[in-house]
Amino acid sequence: MPVTRPRISRSAAFVLAGLAASSPSPARADPPVTPVAPAAAATNALAATEEVEVTGARTPAPDRTGASVTVLTRKNLESLPGGDTQPLSYALATQPGIVNDTFGFGVHTRGADGNVAYVIDGIPLLTVPLGQYGVGNFVPRRLIQSLSLTTGGFPAEYGYGLGAVVDIETRKALGPPAGEVRLAYGTYQFFEPSFDFSQQAGKLGYFVAGSFQTTSRGLDPPSVTPILHDDMKAGSAFARVDYEVGARDRLELIAVYDQHDYQIPIDPTVLPLADAPPGAVRGVDVYGNPPPPFVPYGANPTDDERDFFVALSYVHRIRDDATVQIAPYAHAIHGSLLCDPAGSLGPTADPGSTCSDVTRDIVHGGLSTTFAWKAGPSQTWKAGAMVDVAESKVDYVSYQRDDGSPLGGADPAGTLSGSDRTNVLVAGAFVQDRITLGNWTILPGARADVQHASFLRTGVPDLVLGGPSGRLGVSYAFTDDLVVHAYGGYVVQLPSAIDAPVAARILVPSLAGQPIPVDLKAERDWMSEIGFSDRIAQRATLTLTGWGRLVTDQLDRQNVGTTDLVASYNFSRGRAVGAEIAAVVSPSRILDGFANGGWQIAQGQGFASERYLFTPAELASTGWGTLDHVQTWTSNVGFDLHDARASSHLSGLINYGSGLRTGATDQLSVPPHVTLDVTLRHRFDVPLHPEVALDVLNAFDDVYAIRIATGYVGSAYAPLRRVMLRLAVPFPG
Repeated sequence: MPVTRPRISRSAAFVLAGLAASSPSPARADPPVTPVAPAAAATNALAATEEVEVTGARTPAPDRTGASVTVLTRKNLESLPGGDTQPLSYALATQPGIVNDTFGFGVHTRGADGNVAYVIDGIPLLTVPLGQYGVGNFVPRRLIQSLSLTTGGFPAEYGYGLGAVVDIETRKALGPPAGEVRLAYGTYQFFEPSFDFSQQAGKLGYFVAGSFQTTSRGLDPPSVTPILHDDMKAGSAFARVDYEVGARDRLELIAVYDQHDYQIPIDPTVLPLADAPPGAVRGVDVYGNPPPPFVPYGANPTDDERDFFVALSYVHRIRDDATVQIAPYAHAIHGSLLCDPAGSLGPTADPGSTCSDVTRDIVHGGLSTTFAWKAGPSQTWKAGAMVDVAESKVDYVSYQRDDGSPLGGADPAGTLSGSDRTNVLVAGAFVQDRITLGNWTILPGARADVQHASFLRTGVPDLVLGGPSGRLGVSYAFTDDLVVHAYGGYVVQLPSAIDAPVAARILVPSLAGQPIPVDLKAERDWMSEIGFSDRIAQRATLTLTGWGRLVTDQLDRQNVGTTDLVASYNFSRGRAVGAEIAAVVSPSRILDGFANGGWQIAQGQGFASERYLFTPAELASTGWGTLDHVQTWTSNVGFDLHDARASSHLSGLINYGSGLRTGATDQLSVPPHVTLDVTLRHRFDVPLHPEVALDVLNAFDDVYAIRIATGYVGSAYAPLRRVMLRLAVPFPG
């Protein structure tokens, strides 16, 4: 959506698009030609138009990128029910083709298992936080000025995790000292204070923010009620500093810290076999899934995660139509998941029970550089390269219950421990062009990627993968309001090899002390899509997109028991197809809304790597199987009703999903769900202009099972009805 769209002042159109071909981030659509970073350029453009009243079109005109891109602005994110208290994935899942998964943090796009790449202020975060829960919290929504979400037709500059690309522009100082203090309190003892403060002083500007959060429902528990052992404490801090070195040079420093301490939920509906008649066993559920493991109610399994990311971006304007950005960065990730063997394997635990402690530390260091320039009036080029080096240390202990002791506990003879060291180098380079020929826009691009993984002190041979990728997007504008686009590409995607050796040893204890071949392969995709977008009477923008994918060595992954390790593997082949329809409407000056729906199917056939993860029956299967992260049907309807001054808002979101997969071979679906979220908020016209909001999330109190007998700790349910009260008080300097 062009940042100069009409009526932005205090009543911005609610263009939470759901547009399969909305508009790209300004920083991504055209390479910058000013002495500011791409993110800063977009932020400044937003700021420059925010106080302007323009009459005319109320919904965005179709863009001409040849891709499926949606832009969400700061006002869009604030208009969603729950505001900034909800994770980023909540906003992403309002778009067609995207499915939320367990814990409200992970998302899947167009049948891909995760594979979401993040870009922060023009810096590719090619290594998404690897903790089980940190992905959705790494950049809290309150720190985002705007983002572009690409779900198909990926430009060549994006080379990792092409399920989707989330390109984030963080908030920055725009003027005199100013800030805001916020408090939120609600169901499940949810409490969150937060603040932000910014100031622009000459050439120097800074923005800082922080938050703290506690709740008795940190993770989706395996049972709906009662909730047992599910507390969470979290905190985050953010800083961005901008400095205008000169007329052609700019420096930007960003730092993000995030910490989460979780209790792993225990299912109180699973009864101990110790209380059952001798010889009793648990049967399969109604879907044919094996029974969930029993964890004694007094056990204390926990997960603690830390993330720290810091980057320095230097942007130099070589000439009026050419810029270069150089950005070194570092990223440290810590995760510690402790199963409490004394409690988890105690006297009431099932015979043969096992659990694991895993501590993982990963340090990334990387450099990203891009060069953008114009070649005449019709071509805009962009080229770049990146390198990322990661060092991983994983310490693990696997415990087995001492069934010969009446008190249970860990059996020393069955306790296995070890440590793995893995170094991974990832490098890539790309070049792409944007050619404008009358009504045609042509977007060719090519890139190459390589990965080298060394598994130290394991005897495992090094893993070297890589290959070229090519993409071509085109669009044709019949009019300014009617655009057709198409895309085709051959894309190579690299696996995550960080956890491969330790995953094998935990899943198959008999492999302890043995060299374990890591035979992961790079996924190779033939991808395509075609769609059109039409703006009708400048009050509604409609889109329809169809897409498909044929895959060799399709990547998938599974969690390693009750740890935050991820075991990647390859199907021999894969295929996926889907269709998406979306509308953004603004029928009046006080009502904006959107609606979208999607259908998708994704399947895999055969197993091409890491075969120790599967049973002999699974390995013998030769048919196509639907992947467990696929939700066939999704739809969203959202609205924002506000007064002329946009001081009062009634917003709502209805979400429908047909359910992720379950069953012994993932042939069945979890029951469908319908949820309604509503927010009423008002900013008072008194000193300091405080805003009060009342949120009712899952107003229907729908019992929504996200996973049944699959994924982390088995079954997981979305929260029942939650009510929150929020207060925001801005303060000037």
